[in-house]
Amino acid sequence: MLFKWFSDASSKSKDKQMLQVWTSEDKKHLTNEWSKTTSPLSLTDLDKELINKIRNKTAILNRNNVTRTKAYKDYYLQHPEVHWSLLAHMVSRNGGWNMTDLKASHISALLSYEKTAIMFRFLEKANHFIFQDAYPQLLLYQESKNAGRPLFYLLSEFHVSTFMGAIWSLFWKDRDKKDLLTVSLIINEQSFIEHNLLNNPFFQQKVLSSFTYQFQEKLGFTQVLFPYLKGSHTLLTGLGVQQFSNLAKRIEIGKELYVLLFKNQTVLQGCLQYSSGKAHTGSRADYFPTVFSSEPTVSRKIYSPTIEASWPDYDHPPVTPVAWFKDIQDASSYFHLPSRIDPADMEKEHLYNLMKLTGMSELHGIFLNRKDDEVNPV
Repeated sequence: MLFKWFSDASSKSKDKQMLQVWTSEDKKHLTNEWSKTTSPLSLTDLDKELINKIRNKTAILNRNNVTRTKAYKDYYLQHPEVHWSLLAHMVSRNGGWNMTDLKASHISALLSYEKTAIMFRFLEKANHFIFQDAYPQLLLYQESKNAGRPLFYLLSEFHVSTFMGAIWSLFWKDRDKKDLLTVSLIINEQSFIEHNLLNNPFFQQKVLSSFTYQFQEKLGFTQVLFPYLKGSHTLLTGLGVQQFSNLAKRIEIGKELYVLLFKNQTVLQGCLQYSSGKAHTGSRADYFPTVFSSEPTVSRKIYSPTIEASWPDYDHPPVTPVAWFKDIQDASSYFHLPSRIDPADMEKEHLYNLMKLTGMSELHGIFLNRKDDEVNPV
């Protein structure tokens, strides 16, 4: 009965109708652009100066989850037509909470030191890779606005997929194509981490195929939460995430999160108010201070540390990304959005998941004693 109460409280009403985010003319134009072969660039001194500027700024802001999350928000406030940046900010907050959960009092007892370190490295690499690929695109758009002309021919210098060059050029001509740009960035970033992280045998075995991850996913512990203000109250909405290892599922959940955030004005304005008033630290006390505390000495609260207190900055070795865009038909199948996602009250489901987790410490032996075959990490 208790489970039914929580499940009913968190259910969402979703219209099954799907809306296309591109016209037949858009599809024809983009398909033609994607089919073209690219020629080597002849860079001017100004081009080289701009490339170095963008690389340096991206590297500085890609230091850790906190700097990335803030960078996404700051960018959106300057360029609100780029919806993806606010979506990335809200999702990146969740990435930080997942990282600090590994050191939180309600989860740390369930994982060995080795598994905790591997899971952090996986989450950090995903967060890092997406920023490394996406932020230069955002900065090139900003520099194009400053210059009054498109500079997207430089995207290849940042190893950005040819998929995005045609999209940015189309958006430059018609800034009303916000949904098309957002869906394209969701497709691109999820495909990017699919080929550059999730297909890695080490993380396939140690994370995505591990009993630890599957156990948490099956019990509904994997959630993306959007805290938002309504009056003086912080409310929670969001979606449950399952089958994270499936590319198509990740793209669909990304699009649903976009509709939830941007097609509900109460959620959108509330998220903007929340994110502007509450700096991201990685602690779940940021949105739920009655349940969590970033201080380990506070009694009767779950210890949820900040990123700074949990993990040192991770030194990512330089990697030349794998090009993912090869099949136009596969990519073109994703250019639609749900017509609406009704915001669910996720607070009760979130509390219920915490109840399940905090009652599971006695199962930690399952995780500590299970051995996996070793394969090479990245």
